[in-house]
Amino acid sequence: MNIKLSIQLITLIITCAITTKVTGQDLKKHKWNNRILIIKTTDQNSIKYTKQIKEFTNLNTELKDRKFVLYWITNNNFSAVNYLNEKLNYSNKITERFAKRTLNKKEPFEIILIGLDGRKKLKQTQVLTKEQLFSIIDAMPMRINEMKNKK
Repeated sequence: MNIKLSIQLITLIITCAITTKVTGQDLKKHKWNNRILIIKTTDQNSIKYTKQIKEFTNLNTELKDRKFVLYWITNNNFSAVNYLNEKLNYSNKITERFAKRTLNKKEPFEIILIGLDGRKKLKQTQVLTKEQLFSIIDAMPMRINEMKNKK
């Protein structure tokens, strides 16, 4: 194999690897590392979405303590906020596969909570208060163990 062909092949492999990481929303990568909260809207100006943003403003410490990654989804775009590691924050387009598997396209606003085990713990179309969220999480056996181990 000549050098030029080798370089082209390596470049292609690297490009595919980078593209796959950036455009995919593989929630499995969070399993056992992060709890996931997906907040989806089709209208950034909706009352529910605006209330939801206010509800989770200034909760960085609490969300970090509970190992959260938030996916803010507006139409076909998303921003992932990893409270444990800011370097893992990114934004892009959602994939059709992710939308079909995870989201209800008929709902203009929805919230999905996924636990450390990768299972859906909550799915609703109403604003989720911080008190409701923390109550659900703090009652989970793994979270109870986390809190005991901190003491």
